[in-house]
Amino acid sequence: MTALATESLADSAIASGTRPLRAVIYARVSSDPKKQEKSVTDQVNEGTRECNERGWIIARVFKDNDRSASRHAKKERPEYVKLIEFLRSGGADVLVTWESSRAQRDLEAYVKLRKICAECNVQWCYKGRVHDLSRTDDRFTTGLDALLAEREADEVKDRVMRGQKDSAERGRPPGRILFGYQREYDPRTKAFIRQAIREDQAVIVREVIRRYAAGESKPSIRIDLNQRGLTTGTGKPWNDRALARMVTNYSYLGKRIYQGKVIRDGLWPPIIEKAKDVQAFYACVRRIERGRLLHQRDGSSKYLLTGIAKCGTCGGRLKSIPSPRSVKRSYVCGGTPAHRGQCVTIRIERLDAYVTEWILERLSRPDAGGLLAGDPEDDDTAEAMAEADQLRARLDEFTDAAAAGDVTPAALARIESQLLPKIEAAEKRAQSVTVSPVLQDMIRPDIADVWPGLPISQQREVVRTLVNVSLHKAQVKGRVKFDPSRVEITWRQDL
Repeated sequence: MTALATESLADSAIASGTRPLRAVIYARVSSDPKKQEKSVTDQVNEGTRECNERGWIIARVFKDNDRSASRHAKKERPEYVKLIEFLRSGGADVLVTWESSRAQRDLEAYVKLRKICAECNVQWCYKGRVHDLSRTDDRFTTGLDALLAEREADEVKDRVMRGQKDSAERGRPPGRILFGYQREYDPRTKAFIRQAIREDQAVIVREVIRRYAAGESKPSIRIDLNQRGLTTGTGKPWNDRALARMVTNYSYLGKRIYQGKVIRDGLWPPIIEKAKDVQAFYACVRRIERGRLLHQRDGSSKYLLTGIAKCGTCGGRLKSIPSPRSVKRSYVCGGTPAHRGQCVTIRIERLDAYVTEWILERLSRPDAGGLLAGDPEDDDTAEAMAEADQLRARLDEFTDAAAAGDVTPAALARIESQLLPKIEAAEKRAQSVTVSPVLQDMIRPDIADVWPGLPISQQREVVRTLVNVSLHKAQVKGRVKFDPSRVEITWRQDL
């Protein structure tokens, strides 16, 4: 039926004293990675034909493209939210969808939609049938359709999860190609053959991990990579989140991750393989776990001890403020939840210079290298990693035996319950005994000459790694001369 015919129907309805129904069309599709919108366009066209045939006036059209409606969905549906508000406002008499599942695949969401339609006198039309949700039979029918739609969504998720688990247990690489690797496929069958190192990207992975482990900030690394014209695997500029994922991704050690845990060796070669690079990787993991990556804006800190040094009175962190009657700045106690702060204050350049002198003097001593920079091949890290690999190899043997029928599932479950905690403990021990690359790179006789040229973020990481700094109250109020006795420095490492 043409638009002219629709207008004639509406005109005749008005002339007879009845108002034509106002329809709202909602279209949705779960996946459309190329953003072609073919499915939602087809749904809108079908809904438009339904409205024309019934003589309904189309009030609004809402489309959510590439958006799931299941209870497992991770993205919101902005157009669906607008649709609900439109229905509540009384803007429509009938909701038109291609089928029930276009509106939702979540029983809880269906109940909310049903309540709104019943309260606002909105009918629901899909698959050529109009449902009045104030009627018992129509509530039952649409409720059954919603239940079936939810079950279908859950079954799809279960199938995907089974496939992912099987792939992980086999050691196959996860979905998207990881930066630093490339994949080979059979030209005839398009079947996956293997994942190999892409060396031009692998050198960037190693570089970023080494730089971040050595104390450089994410913003500094990001800006440098983008200025060099380097992009991510999808051709986009680097951002802090992408760098965070890179420096903590165990896949670069050749490990297969499933649900956030290492479950076995992957069927691909590791990019991070040398003992020193493995140490750097675990140093990155420790930085993340300490919360600095996501919760501290270290790249924007302009002063050496902001947020690092503490007040000797209340334990609050020092912050920087403009000095009274001066263009220079001072550190001042920032307080704690139980204390308002302002306990101590000191000029920034004085405290920075004093703490820096302490650190550089110790790092320049001849014995500093012997204390911290041992042979990475002989330290406890390599031993702990070797233990984890041996235990995981044993577990793989038992898993293969179970697949062949030589070990029962119950026996395999008991073996896993014994070996997995040991593997996890060995990997954690490898992380804890790793000497920070921050220290390895800073222990040198010319450190005093190198220090001024380091980024402030790297200087701060060295201070944070090496020492605890506390500032106490001045013994003489109003004293202008710097008093070293106010500053308490304790070494974190056995220096």
